[in-house]
Amino acid sequence: MFKRFKVQIADEFPTAKVKKVAGYFNLPPAKQSEILESKTPAVSLLTALEDDGIIGEEKGVDDLCEAFDFCSLKRLARIAKDSFLELKKPGSDLADGGVMNTKIGREELKKILQNELRRQQCIEVAMFLGLSESHLESIDSHEKPGEKLFEILFDGQPIGDSNVGVLVVALKSRGINRVATLIVSAGPGQRVCQEESILSASAGSSLASQPSVELSRCICKGEKFDELKLDNGKLVSVECQHCKNVWIAGADPAEDEITLRYNGDSFFYRTPLQMALDLSKISHETVTNASCLKRGDHIVMNRKGMYDHHAILVADVEQNKMHVVHWTTNFLAVVAAVASGNKKAIIEKEKIDFPGEVRRVKYPIEDAPDLVVARAHMLYRKREEYGYSFTENNCETLATHCKIGKGYSIQAEALKQSKGMLARGFRYITGSK
Repeated sequence: MFKRFKVQIADEFPTAKVKKVAGYFNLPPAKQSEILESKTPAVSLLTALEDDGIIGEEKGVDDLCEAFDFCSLKRLARIAKDSFLELKKPGSDLADGGVMNTKIGREELKKILQNELRRQQCIEVAMFLGLSESHLESIDSHEKPGEKLFEILFDGQPIGDSNVGVLVVALKSRGINRVATLIVSAGPGQRVCQEESILSASAGSSLASQPSVELSRCICKGEKFDELKLDNGKLVSVECQHCKNVWIAGADPAEDEITLRYNGDSFFYRTPLQMALDLSKISHETVTNASCLKRGDHIVMNRKGMYDHHAILVADVEQNKMHVVHWTTNFLAVVAAVASGNKKAIIEKEKIDFPGEVRRVKYPIEDAPDLVVARAHMLYRKREEYGYSFTENNCETLATHCKIGKGYSIQAEALKQSKGMLARGFRYITGSK
């Protein structure tokens, strides 16, 4: 059960905060380095805390929640507390997708994973479960990735309620509900899967026998959503306020056969892009002709040969004017806001001159322009809620959030390694590398 708690919390745990939480518990420097260098730092940290007896099924998570509060992760503290209490309730193995009286055999489970999961889905499930980087590479390079995933998870392990339940949770957390239900429904005898977890209609039937399943709330059970709209009011997608899952309007439901009914319209689950993003494959291309830029582009502008600034293009360029959403480029405004502690309301939407040359950031995978632009508009509309942060909310994290749904900042990671308050402040404010 506690493994399921760890993977649920790790999915919400910002990687940028892992080092701070590890420091709160005074973990040895060598252990902290090992955690930060792992493929899934959040899972590694939680596992280390469990191994040290700081958290656990019997110990509880009070110390962890206190650490989250101390590290300004109050929302995550609430999630951790609620998730742990939920998992301790009788019957919780069913509530989040576990199975009762598992009858599925090894060969049947192996066949389902081998035949039903695509390579990328296998990698996403493995990442969610906190498997090592070497395991991820072996799955990716294997001729039959589903078979390799099974081998890693169940080699020498009995097939039982606990480990199969964790796999089901991982599948459903990634939106792979059809495969999860095939596992729950497989084997002789009747398995029970709580209707409220994944079904809103045709009670008692399985996903495998339905063309699609329609939910009235998110797969995490969240019922509140942020609406991502374009300037013309077109609703592009909705984002769960609890787990940040994205549901796309008008997408093709065939892949995972799961829909969300929201305000009378259907939205389809999209696996988070950042789960599959390799940061090393992000590149820049120089653009000197403004007409080559397109709405939804993540652009980088060099300011007077001194520093780089990132922005999202929310409309095609017209008459050499770029319509962008970005953190303000007013140096004095940034300094004044940071110094006073009033870091809010400095996200701007404005038209600026094409400077003659910009760099366009190229991602190996990225969201559609409508969704990118809708995210930018939402950030602007809710700008009073966002604070400018040295390491988490700068111009680059805004742009990457719009492109893939999660903010990354290569320059902020470099900033963490720099020494000296002046150097750190300058590199953050300017966005230099």
